[in-house]
Amino acid sequence: MFKGLSLDQAPPFEAPLLFFAGALIFGLATGVSILFGNSSFGTLHLFTIGFLGFIMIGALQQMLPVVVGVSFKRPILFSFLLFFPLTAGLILFFLTLEKGYNLFFLASLFLFLAVALFTLTTLYKLFKAPYTTDTVIAMRLALISFFIAAALGAHILASFGLQKAPNPSFILTHALFAGYGWIGLLIMGVSYQVIPMFYVTQEIPELHKKWLAPATFILILLSILTLFINEKLSLMLFITLLFVYIFYAVLLLQQIKRRKRAIKEPSIAFWQLGLVTLFFLPLLFFIASEKFALLFLFGFATSIIFGMLYKIIPFLSWFHISSWGFFDMPTMKEMINEKLAFIHLGVHIATLFALFINLKIFGALFAISTVLLGANLYKPVKIYLIYKKKPSPLAQFKKS
Repeated sequence: MFKGLSLDQAPPFEAPLLFFAGALIFGLATGVSILFGNSSFGTLHLFTIGFLGFIMIGALQQMLPVVVGVSFKRPILFSFLLFFPLTAGLILFFLTLEKGYNLFFLASLFLFLAVALFTLTTLYKLFKAPYTTDTVIAMRLALISFFIAAALGAHILASFGLQKAPNPSFILTHALFAGYGWIGLLIMGVSYQVIPMFYVTQEIPELHKKWLAPATFILILLSILTLFINEKLSLMLFITLLFVYIFYAVLLLQQIKRRKRAIKEPSIAFWQLGLVTLFFLPLLFFIASEKFALLFLFGFATSIIFGMLYKIIPFLSWFHISSWGFFDMPTMKEMINEKLAFIHLGVHIATLFALFINLKIFGALFAISTVLLGANLYKPVKIYLIYKKKPSPLAQFKKS
């Protein structure tokens, strides 16, 4: 059922864990910044790069060897080479916008070089993959989108550094490739694997998987290209893009509803919540464009990522411990406090409602949400570290 799944090639847990830990810090910083500061582009990028981006980079580092069968040489070193320039660039970017320092060039250099290293290296690996699945295609298109978004972002930052107003079309193109290309397409591709794997659902029909990601990418391209020719046509194409995402939501919700083990658990509830928010996007686009963009990021993307983390981190902890020959470790289900996770779900739902009522309350609730996530994911990480210190039964068996 899990085409291409190869668990023996998984990198050390510390490689993605570095990004997951950094994401929690930037997520908390996002909430605090909204609560006590102002909701500027600096704060927005603390969230989009520091929270969403870090989690997605960490997840990709883990998934590529497992799902695609390609691996990074020296994955810990590769993580450090990405993590520190991204962190430095993001902090410089935030300080430039919030404190008025003219560090645009330095911020854009750090951010673009790190993203270029990640996207180009990963794309090279993906195009040399031993097989091409629909997940691989979606990942390729997501990474191409990420590179384009980063290049445009660097250009926009450089324009600010030169005290020139950037072209509004470049800002819109940057946002489309970052949101609907990088974030949306990666979630789409990953869901093809994790939904059947973790929730025991049927595979998404091959016919739909084949066209969904390519059609999404083509609609993004056409929406941008026609923007310079015919704005009404560009708008129609963008609305069509939103309905493609709604079709994807319907498809996935049906698969989840038909799953073999219809057990109530917080991770699947986060997935369902994220997918349902997609239905509100076309209406919000016309009546509240700012809220429309934020609902896509915090309603769709963040809900899905919360749901994935509640499965991926316990799974990685369990997998690495079992690979050392231990069989007395807690199960994945036992590693997560489900009651606390449901409380987190409630806080996250309240956060989404606050998005439409008061941004200060929204910021406070998002900060609390991030803390709850970290508190719940601390346990599987702690269990992993405890077992890592123990002598491996497998190593002792091999010696004997």
